[in-house]
Amino acid sequence: MAILRGDELSGLIGPIVIRRRKDGSAIVQSKARHYKKSKKSEKSTRLFGLGSTLACEIRIQLSEAINFYDPGMINRFNTQVKEVLKHCYNEQTNSLIFELDSFSRLKDFEFNIKSPLVNYLWVKPVMVLESNSLKIIVPELKLTPDFIFPAGSNTCTVTVSVTQINIAQARTSHELVSSFEINADQALYPEKEIVFEVANQCLCVAAIGLSYYNRKEDIRTPCNSKAFSPANIIGAILTPGVHIESTPATVDSPALGEQWNDSHKLKL
Repeated sequence: MAILRGDELSGLIGPIVIRRRKDGSAIVQSKARHYKKSKKSEKSTRLFGLGSTLACEIRIQLSEAINFYDPGMINRFNTQVKEVLKHCYNEQTNSLIFELDSFSRLKDFEFNIKSPLVNYLWVKPVMVLESNSLKIIVPELKLTPDFIFPAGSNTCTVTVSVTQINIAQARTSHELVSSFEINADQALYPEKEIVFEVANQCLCVAAIGLSYYNRKEDIRTPCNSKAFSPANIIGAILTPGVHIESTPATVDSPALGEQWNDSHKLKL
Protein backbone atom coordinates (compact mmCIF):
# COMPACT_ATOMS: atom_id res chain seq x y z
CA MET A 1 0.00 0.00 0.00
CA ALA A 2 1.28 3.46 -0.89
CA ILE A 3 0.69 6.68 1.06
CA LEU A 4 0.03 10.03 -0.60
CA ARG A 5 1.65 12.97 1.19
CA GLY A 6 0.81 16.11 -0.70
CA ASP A 7 1.88 15.40 -4.25
CA GLU A 8 4.31 12.62 -3.28
CA LEU A 9 3.79 8.88 -2.98
CA SER A 10 5.69 6.48 -0.71
CA GLY A 11 5.29 2.77 -0.11
CA LEU A 12 4.27 -0.22 -2.22
CA ILE A 13 2.63 0.21 -5.64
CA GLY A 14 2.23 -3.08 -7.47
CA PRO A 15 5.69 -4.50 -8.25
CA ILE A 16 7.62 -1.39 -7.11
CA VAL A 17 8.46 0.26 -3.78
CA ILE A 18 9.00 4.01 -3.36
CA ARG A 19 11.20 5.01 -0.41
CA ARG A 20 12.31 8.37 0.91
CA ARG A 21 15.96 8.80 1.93
CA LYS A 22 17.17 10.89 4.86
CA ASP A 23 18.38 13.58 2.48
CA GLY A 24 14.86 13.94 1.06
CA SER A 25 15.47 12.21 -2.27
CA ALA A 26 13.19 9.37 -3.38
CA ILE A 27 14.27 5.96 -4.65
CA VAL A 28 12.25 3.39 -6.58
CA GLN A 29 13.00 -0.31 -6.05
CA SER A 30 11.57 -3.60 -7.26
CA LYS A 31 9.42 -5.41 -4.73
CA ALA A 32 11.35 -8.17 -2.98
CA ARG A 33 10.46 -11.61 -4.28
CA HIS A 34 10.71 -14.91 -2.44
CA TYR A 35 12.45 -17.74 -4.23
CA LYS A 36 12.17 -21.40 -3.39
CA LYS A 37 15.51 -23.18 -3.42
CA SER A 38 15.84 -26.14 -5.75
CA LYS A 39 16.89 -29.50 -4.34
CA LYS A 40 20.27 -29.07 -6.03
CA SER A 41 20.70 -25.65 -4.42
CA GLU A 42 19.71 -27.01 -1.00
CA LYS A 43 22.21 -29.84 -1.36
CA SER A 44 24.96 -27.39 -2.29
CA THR A 45 24.12 -25.20 0.71
CA ARG A 46 24.18 -28.15 3.12
CA LEU A 47 27.49 -29.43 1.75
CA PHE A 48 28.96 -25.92 1.96
CA GLY A 49 27.92 -25.61 5.61
CA LEU A 50 29.13 -29.11 6.51
CA GLY A 51 32.43 -28.50 4.75
CA SER A 52 33.07 -25.30 6.70
CA THR A 53 32.13 -26.96 9.99
CA LEU A 54 34.28 -30.03 9.39
CA ALA A 55 37.26 -27.96 8.26
CA CYS A 56 36.92 -25.82 11.40
CA GLU A 57 36.81 -28.89 13.65
CA ILE A 58 39.93 -30.32 11.99
CA ARG A 59 41.81 -27.04 12.45
CA ILE A 60 40.80 -26.81 16.11
CA GLN A 61 41.99 -30.33 16.84
CA LEU A 62 45.29 -29.68 15.04
CA SER A 63 45.90 -26.30 16.71
CA GLU A 64 48.76 -27.60 18.90
CA ALA A 65 50.76 -28.34 15.74
CA ILE A 66 49.58 -25.44 13.58
CA ASN A 67 50.54 -22.52 15.83
CA PHE A 68 50.49 -19.46 13.47
CA TYR A 69 48.97 -19.57 9.97
CA ASP A 70 48.81 -17.32 6.93
CA PRO A 71 45.77 -15.02 6.32
CA GLY A 72 44.37 -17.12 3.47
CA MET A 73 44.77 -20.50 5.16
CA ILE A 74 41.18 -20.90 6.38
CA ASN A 75 39.72 -20.31 2.93
CA ARG A 76 42.29 -22.59 1.28
CA PHE A 77 41.62 -25.38 3.76
CA ASN A 78 37.83 -25.01 3.61
CA THR A 79 38.02 -25.38 -0.16
CA GLN A 80 39.96 -28.65 0.07
CA VAL A 81 37.56 -30.19 2.59
CA LYS A 82 34.49 -29.10 0.61
CA GLU A 83 35.89 -30.66 -2.55
CA VAL A 84 36.23 -33.98 -0.71
CA LEU A 85 32.61 -33.83 0.47
CA LYS A 86 31.35 -32.95 -3.01
CA HIS A 87 33.25 -35.92 -4.44
CA CYS A 88 31.88 -38.32 -1.79
CA TYR A 89 28.26 -37.14 -1.93
CA ASN A 90 25.78 -39.66 -3.38
CA GLU A 91 22.75 -37.91 -4.87
CA GLN A 92 20.64 -41.07 -5.06
CA THR A 93 20.91 -41.82 -1.34
CA ASN A 94 21.46 -38.21 -0.23
CA SER A 95 24.41 -39.39 1.86
CA LEU A 96 28.17 -39.22 2.03
CA ILE A 97 30.02 -42.40 1.11
CA PHE A 98 33.65 -42.42 2.20
CA GLU A 99 36.58 -44.70 1.47
CA LEU A 100 39.58 -45.08 3.77
CA ASP A 101 41.58 -42.63 1.63
CA SER A 102 38.80 -40.17 0.74
CA PHE A 103 40.62 -37.32 2.53
CA SER A 104 44.06 -38.15 1.14
CA ARG A 105 44.11 -34.90 -0.89
CA LEU A 106 44.71 -33.07 2.40
CA LYS A 107 48.19 -34.63 2.60
CA ASP A 108 51.02 -32.06 2.45
CA PHE A 109 48.63 -29.12 2.96
CA GLU A 110 50.73 -26.20 4.25
CA PHE A 111 49.19 -24.12 7.04
CA ASN A 112 51.59 -21.24 6.53
CA ILE A 113 52.61 -20.68 2.92
CA LYS A 114 55.06 -17.99 4.06
CA SER A 115 57.15 -20.73 5.72
CA PRO A 116 56.41 -24.14 4.16
CA LEU A 117 57.41 -27.02 6.41
CA VAL A 118 59.05 -28.79 3.46
CA ASN A 119 61.73 -26.09 3.47
CA TYR A 120 62.79 -27.03 7.02
CA LEU A 121 62.02 -30.74 7.33
CA TRP A 122 63.53 -32.49 4.32
CA VAL A 123 62.36 -35.99 5.17
CA LYS A 124 58.73 -37.09 4.90
CA PRO A 125 57.00 -38.45 8.02
CA VAL A 126 54.95 -41.57 7.34
CA MET A 127 51.50 -42.45 8.69
CA VAL A 128 50.62 -46.15 9.10
CA LEU A 129 47.38 -47.65 10.47
CA GLU A 130 47.63 -51.10 12.06
CA SER A 131 44.31 -52.19 13.59
CA ASN A 132 43.52 -49.34 16.01
CA SER A 133 47.11 -48.15 16.27
CA LEU A 134 48.00 -45.11 14.20
CA LYS A 135 51.76 -44.84 13.82
CA ILE A 136 53.57 -41.66 12.84
CA ILE A 137 57.15 -42.38 11.82
CA VAL A 138 59.67 -39.55 11.44
CA PRO A 139 62.74 -40.93 9.65
CA GLU A 140 66.28 -40.48 10.94
CA LEU A 141 67.40 -36.87 10.66
CA LYS A 142 70.83 -35.49 9.82
CA LEU A 143 70.81 -31.94 11.10
CA THR A 144 71.60 -30.04 7.96
CA PRO A 145 70.62 -31.00 5.38
CA ASP A 146 67.58 -32.97 6.65
CA PHE A 147 66.51 -30.54 9.36
CA ILE A 148 67.06 -26.78 9.14
CA PHE A 149 67.39 -24.38 12.05
CA PRO A 150 66.68 -20.74 11.07
CA ALA A 151 69.07 -18.05 12.22
CA GLY A 152 68.69 -17.19 15.90
CA SER A 153 67.26 -20.57 16.98
CA ASN A 154 69.01 -23.49 18.64
CA THR A 155 66.21 -25.84 19.71
CA CYS A 156 62.91 -26.99 18.24
CA THR A 157 59.78 -28.64 19.62
CA VAL A 158 58.28 -30.97 17.02
CA THR A 159 54.56 -31.44 17.65
CA VAL A 160 52.36 -34.09 16.07
CA SER A 161 48.57 -33.79 16.41
CA VAL A 162 45.86 -36.21 15.25
CA THR A 163 42.12 -35.56 14.95
CA GLN A 164 39.35 -37.88 16.11
CA ILE A 165 36.14 -37.05 14.23
CA ASN A 166 33.29 -39.46 13.56
CA ILE A 167 31.43 -37.88 10.64
CA ALA A 168 28.89 -40.72 10.30
CA GLN A 169 27.71 -40.35 13.90
CA ALA A 170 28.35 -36.58 14.13
CA ARG A 171 30.61 -37.10 17.13
CA THR A 172 33.99 -35.64 18.04
CA SER A 173 36.59 -36.52 20.63
CA HIS A 174 39.67 -34.80 22.00
CA GLU A 175 42.72 -34.48 19.78
CA LEU A 176 45.78 -36.69 20.24
CA VAL A 177 49.08 -34.86 20.72
CA SER A 178 52.72 -35.84 21.14
CA SER A 179 55.93 -33.81 20.93
CA PHE A 180 59.70 -34.19 21.11
CA GLU A 181 62.75 -31.92 21.13
CA ILE A 182 65.54 -31.52 18.60
CA ASN A 183 68.62 -29.44 19.45
CA ALA A 184 70.90 -27.69 16.98
CA ASP A 185 74.03 -29.29 18.51
CA GLN A 186 72.85 -32.79 17.58
CA ALA A 187 74.53 -34.20 14.47
CA LEU A 188 71.98 -36.99 14.12
CA TYR A 189 68.46 -37.55 15.44
CA PRO A 190 67.32 -41.20 15.36
CA GLU A 191 64.08 -42.38 13.78
CA LYS A 192 61.09 -41.44 15.92
CA GLU A 193 57.93 -43.56 16.09
CA ILE A 194 54.80 -42.20 17.78
CA VAL A 195 51.83 -44.49 18.33
CA PHE A 196 48.27 -43.23 18.94
CA GLU A 197 45.34 -45.48 19.79
CA VAL A 198 42.39 -44.41 17.63
CA ALA A 199 38.73 -45.45 17.46
CA ASN A 200 36.89 -47.15 14.62
CA GLN A 201 35.02 -45.09 12.01
CA CYS A 202 37.10 -41.97 12.69
CA LEU A 203 38.61 -39.32 10.46
CA CYS A 204 42.22 -39.13 11.58
CA VAL A 205 44.11 -36.19 10.12
CA ALA A 206 47.71 -35.99 11.32
CA ALA A 207 49.70 -32.74 11.26
CA ILE A 208 53.25 -31.88 12.23
CA GLY A 209 54.48 -28.47 13.32
CA LEU A 210 57.85 -26.97 14.21
CA SER A 211 58.18 -24.49 17.08
CA TYR A 212 61.66 -22.96 17.17
CA TYR A 213 63.28 -21.31 20.21
CA ASN A 214 66.46 -19.59 21.24
CA ARG A 215 67.43 -21.19 24.53
CA LYS A 216 69.89 -19.66 26.97
CA GLU A 217 70.21 -21.69 30.13
CA ASP A 218 66.60 -22.21 31.33
CA ILE A 219 65.02 -19.41 29.29
CA ARG A 220 63.45 -20.15 25.89
CA THR A 221 62.53 -17.29 23.58
CA PRO A 222 60.05 -18.22 20.81
CA CYS A 223 61.17 -17.65 17.23
CA ASN A 224 57.86 -18.46 15.53
CA SER A 225 55.60 -15.66 14.32
CA LYS A 226 52.71 -15.03 11.92
CA ALA A 227 55.26 -14.88 9.11
CA PHE A 228 57.19 -17.96 10.23
CA SER A 229 55.57 -21.11 11.59
CA PRO A 230 56.17 -24.31 9.57
CA ALA A 231 53.35 -26.88 9.78
CA ASN A 232 51.64 -29.24 7.36
CA ILE A 233 49.48 -32.36 7.14
CA ILE A 234 51.23 -35.73 7.21
CA GLY A 235 48.19 -37.64 6.00
CA ALA A 236 44.49 -38.32 6.51
CA ILE A 237 42.66 -41.63 6.83
CA LEU A 238 39.23 -42.90 7.84
CA THR A 239 39.58 -45.85 10.19
CA PRO A 240 37.44 -48.88 9.25
CA GLY A 241 34.71 -50.53 11.28
CA VAL A 242 31.87 -49.09 13.34
CA HIS A 243 32.56 -47.01 16.40
CA ILE A 244 30.87 -48.19 19.60
CA GLU A 245 31.60 -46.05 22.62
CA SER A 246 32.71 -47.63 25.86
CA THR A 247 30.92 -47.10 29.17
CA PRO A 248 30.24 -43.36 29.55
CA ALA A 249 32.42 -41.52 32.02
CA THR A 250 30.89 -40.29 35.27
CA VAL A 251 31.87 -37.64 37.78
CA ASP A 252 33.06 -40.39 40.14
CA SER A 253 34.89 -42.36 37.43
CA PRO A 254 35.91 -39.95 34.67
CA ALA A 255 38.55 -42.31 33.26
CA LEU A 256 36.11 -45.14 32.51
CA GLY A 257 34.74 -43.63 29.30
CA GLU A 258 35.98 -41.93 26.18
CA GLN A 259 35.38 -38.21 25.85
CA TRP A 260 33.05 -38.02 22.84
CA ASN A 261 30.76 -35.11 22.18
CA ASP A 262 27.74 -34.59 19.94
CA SER A 263 28.27 -32.20 17.05
CA HIS A 264 24.90 -31.71 15.32
CA LYS A 265 26.49 -29.33 12.80
CA LEU A 266 28.34 -32.29 11.31
CA LYS A 267 25.07 -33.85 10.19
CA LEU A 268 24.23 -33.52 6.51
